Amino acid sequence: MKDQNTTILEKPKSKYGKKNNPFPGLRPFKIEESHLFFGREGQSDEVLLKLSKHRFVGVIGPSGSGKSSFIYCGVLPILYGGFLTGRSTEWEVVVTRPGAAPIDNLAQALLKTDLVDEKLSEEDKQIKKTIISSLLRSSSVGLVETIMQFKGDKEKNYLILVDQFEELFRFKDSSNLQSVNETLAFINLLMEAINHADVPIYIAITMRSDFIGECSQFPELTKQINDSQYLIPQMTREQKRRAITGPVAVGSAEIAPRLTQQLLNDLGDNPDQLPILQHALMRTWDYWSHFRDYDEEPLDIKHYEAIGTMSEALSMHANEAYEELDEEQQRICEFLFKAITEKRGGGSYGIRRPTQLHEIAAIANTSEEKIIQVIEKFRDPGRSLLTPQYGVPLHSQSIIDISHESIMRIWNRLKNWVNDEADAVAMYKRLAEAADMFQQGKTSLWRPPDLQLAMNWQEKHNPTLIWGQRYHPAYERTISFLEHSEEEYEIEQRAKELQQKRRLRTARLTALIMASAAVVSILFLVYAFYQQTIAEKNLDLAKQEEARAKEQTEIAEQQRKLAEEKEKEANEQRERAIESAEIARIQEIRATEQAEIAKKQRIAAEKAEGEASESAKKAREQEKVALEEKERAEQEKARADQLRYLAIANAMAVKSTQLNDPQLQGLMAQQAYEFDERNSSYNYDPEIYDGLYYALKEFNHPLANKINGHNKSAKVVLGGTSDNEFFSAGSQGSILKWEKTGNQWVADTIASIRNRRVVKSMIFDQDKNHIYAAGQFINEAGESIIEKYDLNENGRDPEIIKGVKGSFVKMHFADDKLWILDEGGKAIKIMENGKSQNVYNSKVKINDFAVDQNKPYVWLAADNGDLYRINKTGENDTVMYQNGKTITAITSKYNFLAIGDVNGGVRLFSDYNFTSFNSLTGHIGGIDELKISGNGAAMLSAGKDKTVRVWNLSEITQAPIVLSDHSDWVWSTDFSANNEWIFSVSEDGMVHVWPYSIDLMGNQLCDELDRNMSTTEWATYVGSDLPYEKTCENLEKLSDAAN
Repeated sequence: MKDQNTTILEKPKSKYGKKNNPFPGLRPFKIEESHLFFGREGQSDEVLLKLSKHRFVGVIGPSGSGKSSFIYCGVLPILYGGFLTGRSTEWEVVVTRPGAAPIDNLAQALLKTDLVDEKLSEEDKQIKKTIISSLLRSSSVGLVETIMQFKGDKEKNYLILVDQFEELFRFKDSSNLQSVNETLAFINLLMEAINHADVPIYIAITMRSDFIGECSQFPELTKQINDSQYLIPQMTREQKRRAITGPVAVGSAEIAPRLTQQLLNDLGDNPDQLPILQHALMRTWDYWSHFRDYDEEPLDIKHYEAIGTMSEALSMHANEAYEELDEEQQRICEFLFKAITEKRGGGSYGIRRPTQLHEIAAIANTSEEKIIQVIEKFRDPGRSLLTPQYGVPLHSQSIIDISHESIMRIWNRLKNWVNDEADAVAMYKRLAEAADMFQQGKTSLWRPPDLQLAMNWQEKHNPTLIWGQRYHPAYERTISFLEHSEEEYEIEQRAKELQQKRRLRTARLTALIMASAAVVSILFLVYAFYQQTIAEKNLDLAKQEEARAKEQTEIAEQQRKLAEEKEKEANEQRERAIESAEIARIQEIRATEQAEIAKKQRIAAEKAEGEASESAKKAREQEKVALEEKERAEQEKARADQLRYLAIANAMAVKSTQLNDPQLQGLMAQQAYEFDERNSSYNYDPEIYDGLYYALKEFNHPLANKINGHNKSAKVVLGGTSDNEFFSAGSQGSILKWEKTGNQWVADTIASIRNRRVVKSMIFDQDKNHIYAAGQFINEAGESIIEKYDLNENGRDPEIIKGVKGSFVKMHFADDKLWILDEGGKAIKIMENGKSQNVYNSKVKINDFAVDQNKPYVWLAADNGDLYRINKTGENDTVMYQNGKTITAITSKYNFLAIGDVNGGVRLFSDYNFTSFNSLTGHIGGIDELKISGNGAAMLSAGKDKTVRVWNLSEITQAPIVLSDHSDWVWSTDFSANNEWIFSVSEDGMVHVWPYSIDLMGNQLCDELDRNMSTTEWATYVGSDLPYEKTCENLEKLSDAAN
């Protein structure tokens, strides 16, 4: 899939023919191109004087300052012209680069001079190279002896030009004694050569100034550099102008003064930008040569902007090379550039890490031949993005490097690769450190979330042994630690699942026991009442018998007393007098005793009454506790049943999407919805949504169908003024208005296809009577414009708004004003009354912006990963959050602010608190658009992973609904006016309308089905212990025989 800015603007090729390009691009000028080298006239004399006096000169300067080109095109032509008249005027120049094998490379360079017969066979040349290498390594005077042995009687001066001298230090492996010794030996060869007066050997080196400190390790070299160095000066603005206009004139062409001025402004005072200038000029010349409108047309700003200007030209050029690769080669390309770059410290950009070809092949887990095929695409003569330069044979030991650091700053794809690799390395080092501490017994195995992050890292990057050992030697121990952590966590999870199942069984058993106990208690209570009734009846009978017995006893006693009375009457009369006194005394004693007994009995009765009351109270409390336990058990059982039904609903919804029988699929999805609706108040379950949606899709239901609205890419969608209306626009300039008629969406054309229009942004004005459309809009006069359509007068030509300066425009309407992002993402403006008012100019590219309605802020999503806030007056630009990855989308509404980045990450901030946020994961491709619903309840995220995700902002930790029925990048998404529908458009031109609420789909399937589940199907997919029910009441149950 191509990037948005992959290739230059397409138009018919010019009929006037191609002209030879006078600009070399990223590579240095060659000596045969000295007629094209401008800007440093007069500076060569000082270098030659130092060379003559000391036989050594070091040309020092920052990266990209033109040191090599200055030597090749400024110094060498004068040298060949007869410099140093006291000696021979003939010069033999030996050009070498140290690389990883400086002595062998010097031998190879000597082999190409007239010291060796060029007619020798390749086999003989290899023998000569071996001899020369041996001589060079034999002693510190090896270079002198080699030239003396092979030069014969020729009287020549020899200049050893060591280009890119810093490679001695960049490629040196300090841990490898052989590498250290070879560096020392090479420097000694050069220093000894200039000290031999009888052999005219001169040494010149070019070296980056940031490596000057490395030379202090070698005293003789340090002395020579102190005595004879030339710090290459920064070019003045006039010298830069000559460097631009001179080659154009040599190429028999002209350049517009305004383009020259623009180039000088874009270049600034940074000498590091000179190769970028040369590359932009090379690309501008190529474009002008192919597409100029007439033969004498000068190079102009339109040609320069067509190739992306200095800020984008290199990125677009690199993307062209990348897009020429097939899918496997693109994978290899990513490994290649990750291997030769790295990110250290807190820097925003990568740094070089030159790597041997065989090591890159091992990291990418592929053959060296396939690596070479990819490298050749990037070191093509017209590109020169990688070194060694084109034409140098590649072999296993070849060191691959990027040609200039600016590639890492400008090529967006590489910046993302560098950040991705830095994240991967950081995770690997954390994992390695944890493995080391675990081995020492200082920490435990990893658990989520660290374990999940590590597993995601392993799955995404698939690290190899060679890759791991670049950053930490204990690769096997590290991976073993991760695998052990994963195994232990899986065992723990299985144990938890078993424990959960046991708890569920225990809960069910407890509920059953409590219910059984309640039933038994009721039975005992009934039995007690029955026994009490029988006892009361027996008590009544006993009391009746007792009464009769007392009656007979009383009668008998009366008869006995009558008989005794006569006998005792006489005795009583006699004793009466005696006993009267005694009886009175005894009766007094007995009365006292009876009073005491009555008192004790009263106390005992009162105590017994209190104990009975306490016992009754305890009985009532125990009965209350029993009822509460019963109620709790019933609630636990109900909750367990509810969870079980929800689990079954989710499982059925997932299973339904895997079935091939549309009827059974529909029944499963519908029954899952029924279970979920009864047992959950959450109406946004993603599994239930998918089950219903894909079941409806099997029946070609209008709720689940795509709309083919645009011939090519559909770029933007906008919800209308009601739920039954929305607008879409595409890459061919067409704008469509969609209205819902019955169950179908019908399009009306607002704007027809126009090939000079690519709609990238579309908004309503304040009253929603007009639509503004913008993007890459160029009118017949070649001006960038914005179009304003009156929705009340369909068919009327749009109002044209000028004042736009770039082809990259995004818009917002806030505070009754039209805000735009213009000038390639570098300016925020307000458009009023056909005029533009500049609000804010940015030093970094802004990819998207958001304007708070009736609030004082504008939010800017920057290409460098920073989130900026400015006042609506353009003042007080403040970095509120640093994302670390390019921010590609932003939205702000209802005190929510969200950003999306190039890797698919989404950050949600609440109440503008930037110290904490919700990280919304799931997308695996860059975010193209974010939208918050009109009521602030939900947010949409659309991305290059072909999905739209629906986030519930009130339940943000819940999994989102994933709308994954697109077959290409999703560029734009929006809600309908009252949030009933979700609209989205994609790269393949498809327009999609999705139901926002699950309930919209919940009652549609029964109209498509012709049966219910059979008993066997119910037992299989629902459960044999759950009572069967009809999924659709109006349909018959399918018999097992029929099934």
